[in-house]
Amino acid sequence: MSKVTIKVFFTTMLVIFITSLIPNIIAYISTGSFLGEHGNDRPYFFMFVLSVFMMIVVFNFIMNRIIYKRINKLNYATKEVMNGNYDIKIDEDSNDEITEVIRNFNIMIKELKANEYQNKEFIRNISHELKTPLSAIKGYSDLILEANISKEEQVEYATIISNESSRLTELSKNMLLISMIDSKMILPVTDKFNVSEQIRNIIQFTQLSWEEKNLEFDLELHDEVVYSNKELLYQVWLNLISNSIKFSPENSTIKLDLSINDNRMSLVINNDGTIMSEDIDRIFDLFYIPEESRSSNSSGVGLALVKNIVGKLNGDIKVESSKGNTTFIVNLPVSL
Repeated sequence: MSKVTIKVFFTTMLVIFITSLIPNIIAYISTGSFLGEHGNDRPYFFMFVLSVFMMIVVFNFIMNRIIYKRINKLNYATKEVMNGNYDIKIDEDSNDEITEVIRNFNIMIKELKANEYQNKEFIRNISHELKTPLSAIKGYSDLILEANISKEEQVEYATIISNESSRLTELSKNMLLISMIDSKMILPVTDKFNVSEQIRNIIQFTQLSWEEKNLEFDLELHDEVVYSNKELLYQVWLNLISNSIKFSPENSTIKLDLSINDNRMSLVINNDGTIMSEDIDRIFDLFYIPEESRSSNSSGVGLALVKNIVGKLNGDIKVESSKGNTTFIVNLPVSL
């Protein structure tokens, strides 16, 4: 039996008991005897009507305090939220099922208010991130249109435009992916594929980048077929490996160690780059770019996307860094 039901039951019993006593007390005070003692049914009938009337009045008064008034508050607050007011809060003045609904409603409003702030912050950030490459593209395009620049300057400006266009394309693609992932409560994990082969394909895909810096790969990849989300894991490995290539010093080695045990997959990526201690806690924040990376055309979206995907797949990612050594560790549940 619910707490509200118990309250209504005991309230009903109390009202019946009290309202049945009051007519008898009135009859005793006025006549010196209780109802029905002298066989006169007329006062008994009037007292019965009075008793029923008082029962209805008292019962409605108490029900109004227990249920109706609180439901009306909840209804009013719901309409306020529908109109965009997220500052409203309902007092939690009891400990029953209705209070539980009110408590959850207050939590929901708090989350909605936080989401509203995050959405506004997101719009401000994305506007800034889009404005930067677009301004560069326009500025250098205008310079190219000038008749008095040299051939070398034309090539230099065209290269900058190409790089900013690539950055804009990558930013747009990653933002669409983040939006798609955020809109899904559960991501499908039904793709059957070889993770090691997937990682090797990414290394081959990025070959021009790591050969340009004369990097080497030290691979510990054990071939095993798993069930997970192939497309999104490809994005995870691509971002992490590309990030390692970008921030590794020349002539260094990137180590990758993949292991699968007890339906848990772990990938460790180690390189000789350095992440400053003050950046560790914010490295996965959307649009956050460490000071030393500002010149790398980074959009600050890649690692945020990685963390988002890993979290949606019920996994976790962490980073450890000291001078000349950085390690990313990804742990994910998989089906074999």
